[in-house]
Amino acid sequence: MSAAPVIEQLSRETGISTAAALFDKIPPHPVDPVLSPLFRRGGLPRGELVTVTGELSLSCGLATIAAATREQKWCAGIGLGEPSVSSIADLGVDLDHFVNLATPGEDWLRVASILIESFDIILVDPGFAPSASERARLLAKIRERRMSLISLRPMSGSTEQIEITDTRWSGAEHGRGRLQSCLVRVRSQTGTHRFLLPGPSGTPTSVPAGTLEVVAGGGSAGTANVAAEARAVPAEDTDTNADTADDPRWSAITQLRKVISHVG
Repeated sequence: MSAAPVIEQLSRETGISTAAALFDKIPPHPVDPVLSPLFRRGGLPRGELVTVTGELSLSCGLATIAAATREQKWCAGIGLGEPSVSSIADLGVDLDHFVNLATPGEDWLRVASILIESFDIILVDPGFAPSASERARLLAKIRERRMSLISLRPMSGSTEQIEITDTRWSGAEHGRGRLQSCLVRVRSQTGTHRFLLPGPSGTPTSVPAGTLEVVAGGGSAGTANVAAEARAVPAEDTDTNADTADDPRWSAITQLRKVISHVG
């Protein structure tokens, strides 16, 4: 018995589409140009589940939806806690098109199933992993509504997986100053990418030429990162800046280091 008539019938049913149709006929939601290379089709796929995991996954997820909100696409956050409104705006999100719901972890799936009907993008930090049947129903609704769901935790059925593997903050030198940007390394189906998240202006920024590489497999503030930063200090600064050397607090820290080293 030929399967062609069955396939043709199913293709006419609401919410049932082939993978080719999803890829070829539904344009993705736009993303920041710096984030575009992370996705196979250059944007946030519609009708699909995407996972964004690792350190700074929330910031990366918010940065991913920012361009869509500026094009008046409605986005909702579920289980994200109470992130700073100013920080969300700094990442480029149009607050007039973003709704953050303080949802208990055990209710995320029920709330997501309701919001799928009316929102273009949902960003969720799920409180639990859905069962196989629950996940199947969720994915079917996502496909039917042709919306995008971003999970900040690994979830089976995702078509694109974005993982932040390394981070390194910069801006605070010798314990002084303020954090200005964070260099991140990200792995996705399209390869490994580096960019600043946030950049100096808050939004994702391309890595400037000459920026030090994130230490492979080292997390965010490991000894290797400190050593790499030390090698980047110009020779005339190796004895610390003049104002730092005269700071009694820095002298106390230096003396404490000597004591700890001696005890060790």
